[in-house]
Amino acid sequence: MIVFFILVGLINTQTITICDSQSGLPLADVNVFKNNVGTTTDSNGVCDLHIFQADDQVTFSSIGYITVKQTKNEVPKVFFMKNELISMSPIYIVGNRKRLRKNYSRLEKDVKRVYPYAKRASELLAEYKPVIDSLYSHSGFTRYQKKREVFSKIEEELISRYGYQIRRLTRNQGRILIKLIDRETNNTSYNIIKDFRNVFSAGFWQLTARMFGHNLKSGYRPQKGEDRLIEIIVSKIETRKSLIQDKARN
Repeated sequence: MIVFFILVGLINTQTITICDSQSGLPLADVNVFKNNVGTTTDSNGVCDLHIFQADDQVTFSSIGYITVKQTKNEVPKVFFMKNELISMSPIYIVGNRKRLRKNYSRLEKDVKRVYPYAKRASELLAEYKPVIDSLYSHSGFTRYQKKREVFSKIEEELISRYGYQIRRLTRNQGRILIKLIDRETNNTSYNIIKDFRNVFSAGFWQLTARMFGHNLKSGYRPQKGEDRLIEIIVSKIETRKSLIQDKARN
């Protein structure tokens, strides 16, 4: 009788081993199931399929691997699972020190405040680019006059839209705005003024900016220092904006 039960147990048992397709190593904790019935592999990658019917579509699932469905009778004794690349949103790490977190929070607030201004300035320059490019067919003085007219229109639109808010910027926010203008236009504020006005105007505004602790010649270097943190914050803003737009379209 004991032998009979052992034989029945052997007949009803269908053990398989699940392994990684690249390394060949056994995979523990793989979920093997159909609907509400299931099991998992042990530390040796082994599980028993006797709880499923012969024609059941069994699902094999594990984090980091492609989920597979296969009929129980067609499952081999050694079952290989392929890796799956999982796309994730960017992860941003900030130091745990209270002072560092406070400084980062202040920087994030300032970037969010001034980024729309730099973005709009870049958009306006792009809108007027065909007009600006067409001016090179004119003589030097005429080109200079017309470029000033274009620059005045851009200034007027920015002031009419943001004038009161821009006047209330802190010194630090003004400094960050200068950096972001360079980021969005690939040109420093100094060069933009020099191009649309003249070198004397650029020099005057540079001198004025320096009196308030700014530098219109400041370039944007997203690979290091504060600019690297600014780039992280801007990426977060753009990612959030993209997700909202995708959600609205769906």
